[in-house]
Amino acid sequence: MNLMETPLLFLSLFLFSALLCEAAQKPPAVLDTDGKAVQSGVKYYVVPVQPKQGGGLDLASTGKETCPKSVVQVAPKVAGDSVSFFPVKPKGAVRNGTDLNVVFSGSNTGCQESTVWQIAHDPENVDVVQYVLSGGDKGNPGSSTARSWFMILKTKNGYKFNFCPYSLCDCNPVCQDIGIKVENGHRRLVVDSSLPPLEVNFKKA
Repeated sequence: MNLMETPLLFLSLFLFSALLCEAAQKPPAVLDTDGKAVQSGVKYYVVPVQPKQGGGLDLASTGKETCPKSVVQVAPKVAGDSVSFFPVKPKGAVRNGTDLNVVFSGSNTGCQESTVWQIAHDPENVDVVQYVLSGGDKGNPGSSTARSWFMILKTKNGYKFNFCPYSLCDCNPVCQDIGIKVENGHRRLVVDSSLPPLEVNFKKA
């Protein structure tokens, strides 16, 4: 080996090591029902692990207020509306335990508000029921948009949604899983770790 080749060899080894280190630091990708990585901006149906308890997800008016809508689980064997995921770094695969926006793809809500998911109240408020609603903010991570950031976490049988945007805001959010609260015939999504988490998978639309 001559003197010219030695620096190139060390540079190649350094770059290779850096790539390996970066790959090792990335959380695993969330997988769809075909075993492929869920991709940012692509439409997916949310498929419950236990279909007898309910179907996919959609927006509905659940009380006197018609807007924004509540995120609900629809009847068994009904697909509901598809969603797309937009992580903080919006390109590529959606990864386990990383902050992202959840957006309904085709809901015609009749409301001016967006179809981006958000929680109903301040992230630090533990004295109210934190329902999941439409009308959130897409992108611009920070304290002003903290209510709109969720994450997907792997479970034994599939995945679950979690609310915990502590890395995105100057706040102390209450980190909890999302479960189902039945009210007036509606299966509403709510941030509440006292409830069993809604376990789901993702099917490409």
